[in-house]
Amino acid sequence: MRKVIVFLFVIFIIISISINSYAKYVIENISLAANINIDAQIPVIEFISVNNTNEKYNKYANKTHTITVSFRIKEKDVKEDNVKDNIKFLLNEKEFKPKRLETSRRESGEYIYYTISIYEISGNGKLNIKIPKGSVVDMSNQVNEEVVFNTEIMIDNVAPVINFSQEEIGDGKINAIIKANEKIREVNAWELSENEETLTKEFECNVKYPFNVSDLAGNSTEIDIKIDKATKIKIRYGAMNEGPNNYWEFGTGTNEIVGKKSIEYGMEYKIEGISLYLEGIDKDFIQIRTFINTYWGEGIQGRCDTYETLYDYGYNPKNDGYASLKTGPIIVLEGKPTLFIGGHGMNSEGNMGRGGSPIPKEIAEQHLFGISSLNIKLKDTSYYSIVYQVWVNGIGWLEPVSDGEETSFSHDKPIGVYRISLIPKTEKQYLIDLWKEDVGTNNMD
Repeated sequence: MRKVIVFLFVIFIIISISINSYAKYVIENISLAANINIDAQIPVIEFISVNNTNEKYNKYANKTHTITVSFRIKEKDVKEDNVKDNIKFLLNEKEFKPKRLETSRRESGEYIYYTISIYEISGNGKLNIKIPKGSVVDMSNQVNEEVVFNTEIMIDNVAPVINFSQEEIGDGKINAIIKANEKIREVNAWELSENEETLTKEFECNVKYPFNVSDLAGNSTEIDIKIDKATKIKIRYGAMNEGPNNYWEFGTGTNEIVGKKSIEYGMEYKIEGISLYLEGIDKDFIQIRTFINTYWGEGIQGRCDTYETLYDYGYNPKNDGYASLKTGPIIVLEGKPTLFIGGHGMNSEGNMGRGGSPIPKEIAEQHLFGISSLNIKLKDTSYYSIVYQVWVNGIGWLEPVSDGEETSFSHDKPIGVYRISLIPKTEKQYLIDLWKEDVGTNNMD
């Protein structure tokens, strides 16, 4: 019996030791597991925004625009960041290299922020940006998935193909029609069709000027707006130059230069008289003032023997007045009552004017006298402008002016040719820019 009790006691001690050892082992294992850092989230790339310097038409761009894309990487434990080296740019899914690229990077909390600016993008197509798989690696060696960001921007570096036509719409008016092979931008004072491919505008008088048509990406094509069938408003301006035979030349407002046939005989020949005829609008709608340089000076009037009209040294009309078809002086020219200022014979040897001394031969041969300034204004400038430009021998074309501004090199240096255009105010800058190209030149085309 005593032996049995001892045996049972030994067994109990062994069991107790075993249980205590097992419990200690479990506690130690739990303590080790708490120190393990488990990262189950791969690096995530999120696009934030895209900006286009073509602000009004921000879904289109060409090589003149800058595209700026912002995105971020969500990962707090980045081991490798190769985004800058790995990023790809695609046009219609075909890779290209931008001519110029700027990249900025900053870190904030668990994010890395990128801003990429792309300049001078050549080619054509939808712009996408791709960041390949494996561009970002975290501390657990997990990598990002491939991400493709659709910017929704169409890169277009091809200018539109343009067709211009004019059609009569009654009452002497003309409808100018501009058709393109793609969507084009709005233009002030022109009507854009619903499909954005056609511009139209009504004209009442003939006119010619260059016009730029731009697609939504900003590519431009220049065409000539040439209205030559309008009859509602008719304008005819003329130049009476000294020189053999070619006393009169006329223009109708489509950039005709009057007087150039006379200076073909000699660049020194001057304009001695100008004329104006109008139809379809008030007789005093266009008003003219000139400065006339004469041999006799103040106090003696010049006389045009051809039309028996008189003119003064200095401004004509005098006293800050303006001449028009309503106020005169009027002559009948080719069967039409016409405003006429100046007169033939200012540089003719022996011309005495009205009570003056005869012009000596040596003076007449120098071609010193004629019309030396123009001021032309409109009765109403709410819709139309009048643009005009003069050419002076030895100087070339002067700056074009409009709506009553005086154009003159000097009052003692008369002009040789000039041109006029009655044009809608919305269009006048196109014409002024064209004529400015001739300033200082002798271009007569």
